[in-house]
Amino acid sequence: MNNRKLVVISSLMAFAHTTIHVGDYDVEVGWVDEPPIVGQRNAVVVNVSNTKNTNATVDISKLTVDVSYGGQTKTLTLQPLSEDTTNQYIAPILPLIPGQYTVQLRGQLDTTSISSDVNPEEVVPADTLAFPSAASA
Repeated sequence: MNNRKLVVISSLMAFAHTTIHVGDYDVEVGWVDEPPIVGQRNAVVVNVSNTKNTNATVDISKLTVDVSYGGQTKTLTLQPLSEDTTNQYIAPILPLIPGQYTVQLRGQLDTTSISSDVNPEEVVPADTLAFPSAASA
């Protein structure tokens, strides 16, 4: 009789990113770190792909990314995710209030106009993931 045990480990991660389709482009928007937590530095991630030419570099120089919450709007500065990636960008932000933020994409991808609003995963209070509680210390 064989007493071997099989252990299966899965490293699947769930991301709450939203993909919008604009002309020949797919634009994925979300947070770099999920869930986003109040008071912790994060970044909005914007991944752009040309559905007709997947290897093409997309010109985003005329794309504006704003984030809004509670009647306030802030323009973010996109920067490449890394030197080794194309069409992947991040815009650092420090969310200070829990709730639903809106990412507004306006301008152009190459010569295609874009005007879309995306609601990424809600920002949660720090105590949502805090352990152990400060009261027990």
